Amino acid sequence: MKKTTVIILCLAILFPIMSFSQSKKELEKKRQKTQKEIQITNELLKQTQRDKKLTMNQLNIVNKQIKAREELILTIGDEVKQLNERITENRQFILLLHADLEQIKKEYVKMIRFAWYNRSNYDKLMFVLSSDDFNQAYRRIKYIQQYNEYRKKQAVAIMAISEVLKNKMESLEEKKKFKEQLLGEEKQETNALSETKKEQSKMVDNLQKKEKDLQKQLEKQKRADSDLKKAISDLIAEEIRKANEKKKAEANKAIKDNKTVPKTNETIYALTPEEQLLSNSFNANVGKLPWPTERGIITGSFGEHDHPVLAGIKVKNDGVYISTTPGSRARSIFDGEVRQIISIPGKHKVLIIKHGNFLSVYSNLSDVSVKIGQKVKAKQDIGVIFTDNEDDNKTIIELQMWDGTTKLNPELWLSKNK
Repeated sequence: MKKTTVIILCLAILFPIMSFSQSKKELEKKRQKTQKEIQITNELLKQTQRDKKLTMNQLNIVNKQIKAREELILTIGDEVKQLNERITENRQFILLLHADLEQIKKEYVKMIRFAWYNRSNYDKLMFVLSSDDFNQAYRRIKYIQQYNEYRKKQAVAIMAISEVLKNKMESLEEKKKFKEQLLGEEKQETNALSETKKEQSKMVDNLQKKEKDLQKQLEKQKRADSDLKKAISDLIAEEIRKANEKKKAEANKAIKDNKTVPKTNETIYALTPEEQLLSNSFNANVGKLPWPTERGIITGSFGEHDHPVLAGIKVKNDGVYISTTPGSRARSIFDGEVRQIISIPGKHKVLIIKHGNFLSVYSNLSDVSVKIGQKVKAKQDIGVIFTDNEDDNKTIIELQMWDGTTKLNPELWLSKNK
């Protein structure tokens, strides 16, 4: 093969392989993450099913499991599609290598035959001595040398292409086996999804018979949400009041000292340089913050949603609800300072941590391990998540996040990898 052909061929092979390996890792990572979520939902369902009483908590976990299985099936489908493309490319490349190898072998056979017929050193010597002049003799010597070198290169090329061909064949077989494995997983997950949806349908039917109880639970939840919202608003208002007092004092001092009065802002906190750095650092960690518990799944998303059972009823969440196992502990999502610890009916103990201009709010704690005014670090233990023994061991922490007076969607801020 010509040198340019080899280079072009190598580039043509290299770039698809690089992009394939990158996207392959991303898909594998996504599949493993979803499988982990399904594993957690199975663990949580085992915990809840010890109590024969059907609850909304069980339905929320099942709903999460259905979403996770659907996502897993889609991810597996993407992996299979990608493998099919790579298998096709491998086959085409193998055909190309076969053709190349055969061509080189034919050329090599011709050279060997020619060399055999002209193997005598006497023939080579006569070929040189029969030259018309010195220049021609020199060119013939160089020709014999180059011919011998070319023969060696062709032999090396045959060995190299044979090795590449062997590796490609092995790679093709590996991809075929992995594809079969994925198709088996896809079939298994599709069957499991079908069974889970049947279970979900039965749950909804049974829970609809308890409409009055669900309405009462919803009203109780709304009152708890309202109380928490007021507590957060009061804290924010108090922080702003203190900030304004500080600004007013600074303005009076500036007037007294005949200096320029600093501008005041009634809607944001007055941050120290250290707090401003902390706020900036927090703001730079969108999608990177650790979860408020080591293991768990989101069973209640931020924003407004249809109630999973009650028709025509909307549920509005100011944060996310993360289901975990009994005995799990809560942890801070970032460096900050504990500003408030309160008790709210339906929310149990609530802890609020300030991160510069941001607040993180942790609800449904049975116990706290920090004090007001205490500085905490990211992932630091802050308490125990409450387990409701009367509601099939439901263990849920609610996380809210605020930027000043603006509510944030915690799901966008938390790390995808926990």
